[in-house]
Amino acid sequence: MIPIVKPLLDEEEIKKVSEVLTSGLLASGEVVHQFETAFAAYIGTRCAVSTTNGTTALDIALKILDIQPGDEVIVPDFTFIAPANAVLFQNARPVFADVDEKTFAIDPADVLEKIKARTKAVIGVHLFGHPFDVKALQEICEDHSLLLVEDCAQAHGADYKGQKVGSFGAVGCFSFYATKNMTTGEGGMVTTDTKELEKKLRLIINHGQSEKYVHTSLGYNYRMTKLISL
Repeated sequence: MIPIVKPLLDEEEIKKVSEVLTSGLLASGEVVHQFETAFAAYIGTRCAVSTTNGTTALDIALKILDIQPGDEVIVPDFTFIAPANAVLFQNARPVFADVDEKTFAIDPADVLEKIKARTKAVIGVHLFGHPFDVKALQEICEDHSLLLVEDCAQAHGADYKGQKVGSFGAVGCFSFYATKNMTTGEGGMVTTDTKELEKKLRLIINHGQSEKYVHTSLGYNYRMTKLISL
């Protein structure tokens, strides 16, 4: 059987994994924070917060943006199921907008048609590494007081007019699944320029824990491990 994809691994990766394994400390730690810092610098955002995968990245992004039951979130009708699922997990309603037949990116004109009184956000997907029309969606969201969420699961390193995707919306959501162009096997990342959103992200991925055994809000165990962050 010929594999569809094959990870490129060299002695450096093997050495780093060995260092973590022999350290005896496998959970989240300093190397995870180093990865977050490097990724934020690469994307050009104030911060990046790691999580377990791209789907949880979308889920917690909508939670920290306060998407409520009954709200509507516009998503493209041609993409993976994760964006729509993330909306449904908030007990909100995904509203499907058509995509451009040439780029397969969400069509801003159809997004405009789908905006209603309960619309709160738009999830744009940079599909196949090709950025959606960022300027058009930004203007629509600004004009209608909507939140823009970037799904960058297939677009690590892609740029729009010289600026990396994942740095335009309220948040950018990345996946590091094995088939992505940047992979850690599994894993995800949320990027943002907003300090308050970063604070909420760090709480929600760690049981709502503001300090050891002090839990100030609901949260999950969505922490990335050291091995994944390498």
